[in-house]
Amino acid sequence: MITALRHFVVDTWIGRVIALAIFVAFIGLSGSFMGLSGGLGGMSPGDITQIGHYKITPRDFARSIQQRLGYLQQSGVPLSALRSPAAQQEVSFESLRDLLTLKGAQLAGERNGVTPSDELIRQTVFSMPEFRDAQGHFSADKMNQLLQSNGLQHQDLIEQVRQSKTAQATMFGLAQHVTVPKAELDQMVRFYTEARKVDLIQLPFSAGKVPSQPSDAQLKRFYDNHPWLFKEPEYRHARIVVLLPSKVEVTDDVVRAIYKQRTRDYNQPETRSVEVLGFDNEATAQKAAHSWQEGATWESIQKAFPQAIPATLPNARPEDLPDEALAKAAFSAHSGQVMAPVKTAMGWSVVHVTSITAPHQVSYEQAAPEIRAEVQKAEPSVVPSQHMQAFQEAVAGSTELDKIPADIGAVPVEGTLDAQGMTAEGSPAPLPGDEATRKAIVQQVFSQAKGDYPHVVSLPNGGGFAVVVENVQPGQQKAFDTVRADVTTAWQEEQQKRAQEARATALYQSAKKDGLQHALSGQPEEANLRKDERFSRLQKRSDMPELINRAALNQNVGQTAMLQEGSSFWLVQVTGSAAPATGEQEAVRQRVEQQLLQGLQGDLIESLGSSYQRETSHRALNTELFHQVSEQIFGRLVGGAGQGQ
Repeated sequence: MITALRHFVVDTWIGRVIALAIFVAFIGLSGSFMGLSGGLGGMSPGDITQIGHYKITPRDFARSIQQRLGYLQQSGVPLSALRSPAAQQEVSFESLRDLLTLKGAQLAGERNGVTPSDELIRQTVFSMPEFRDAQGHFSADKMNQLLQSNGLQHQDLIEQVRQSKTAQATMFGLAQHVTVPKAELDQMVRFYTEARKVDLIQLPFSAGKVPSQPSDAQLKRFYDNHPWLFKEPEYRHARIVVLLPSKVEVTDDVVRAIYKQRTRDYNQPETRSVEVLGFDNEATAQKAAHSWQEGATWESIQKAFPQAIPATLPNARPEDLPDEALAKAAFSAHSGQVMAPVKTAMGWSVVHVTSITAPHQVSYEQAAPEIRAEVQKAEPSVVPSQHMQAFQEAVAGSTELDKIPADIGAVPVEGTLDAQGMTAEGSPAPLPGDEATRKAIVQQVFSQAKGDYPHVVSLPNGGGFAVVVENVQPGQQKAFDTVRADVTTAWQEEQQKRAQEARATALYQSAKKDGLQHALSGQPEEANLRKDERFSRLQKRSDMPELINRAALNQNVGQTAMLQEGSSFWLVQVTGSAAPATGEQEAVRQRVEQQLLQGLQGDLIESLGSSYQRETSHRALNTELFHQVSEQIFGRLVGGAGQGQ
């Protein structure tokens, strides 16, 4: 929260807040900032909350949500990511916290005599580039026009400037003096850029030398000592009934309600995807339009005119554009056309229509299957209480699980399986549900006694199941003669591993004394030795197991390790340090210093903001009004998707 707040108040400055409010419609908010003061009808009376003598009104709260959404979208977060109630609630609470933090800082400034003068506020407003005319002079007419188009009054602007100046002095200004301790920075740079030179060799078990073929006595002894390797598993035949959220029927009422909420998506008129550049004077807009019409790309035109405010609006309708003249121009152009500059209430705009989508409609009958599947897959998915109660009652009244109603979404299965969930044919048993559900079912089948009455076992996903074990087929030892070939193979593999372990141990002991290269000199494995391999934390070796990566970086220089990874032994010796790549240390230093600095600044601002709020009394949150404002704003900006589901 604090990071976004710092960018909002300091990096962009209050003038940029108004510019964002004007142009945020271009990047997906569908003109929702326009006429804000008239967009909150039907609210309960009162305020959201109060800190000190500052009241947080529904209008303040609504604007804070919209400004946060604009910042999130400029940061690359699509509005589609905010369809869930959980995401909307998080944004709403963080927006309220923004307001409380700013008001708390303002109160702290008042207590300590830090109050921006009227002259400072006046100078700040007059210096805002958004209020300047083509000659670069402050224009009262332009200021009034911008404020009016955004539902703002003079007092709103003055109040935002005052609280921003106060926050800059009491919070953000202090954070600008934070520095990263050099010793801490040096230590982290050394850690991240440290690189090692390593000698290593991989010794696969399969390369172990077995001196002779086993005798019958050796095979029989191996068979007797490893009975679990040559045993038929226990099989159990069970009846199972599973109630899964994904199998519970979604009623037509639920589907119709969602379809109604998404009418805008399912019944679309012709839409156009546009790219827009906003200018404060016609001459510059004309130059940009000419350059764009001559073939300049969207990226190059932004670089050529950095003072312009760029925005894109995919699949826009006329009402999605914040200005009637802009909408008229966009919907009179053909695909690929760059229009001449258009005079709008906010200045001059150049529009490029990148694509045109023909109108289309999706009927309820066409959309219903997709909506129903979406609801069934939604998280968290919980079986409705009436279905679960009916399932529990049915299980309690059916000792054989043969009287479970089919209309509650229960799935019956029956079959024989082992403790790993495999059938006698060696294939996975076709159990319903995800992996966790299937594991829970198998565990219950092999922990429940034959003939026990079934009972409902709850699942973490909100569903449940019941089991009846009808038959148990105990596991039996396979006869030696029938598995002789398997016994021989298993004996050989174990002997190979033992031989390779003995060989690796001998080389390891020698390497500890004289080094790995000396230990392998003249040995059959010498050709497989890998010398002076480079390992670093910044560039993990994808061709090496994680265990080997860790050993190469964590061992001391000169130290040798013998490790087992997978079906191999490894000998790893760190022979020295390797120099970092050219420029690597400086690049890491800059990146780490920036991250540490941002973290320290954020921590300081977070602490200051929290302390300011603790020093001031709060009024209880008006929860009903909080949710009313939040639902209305998200209903307009995100289409209401996710609300009430």
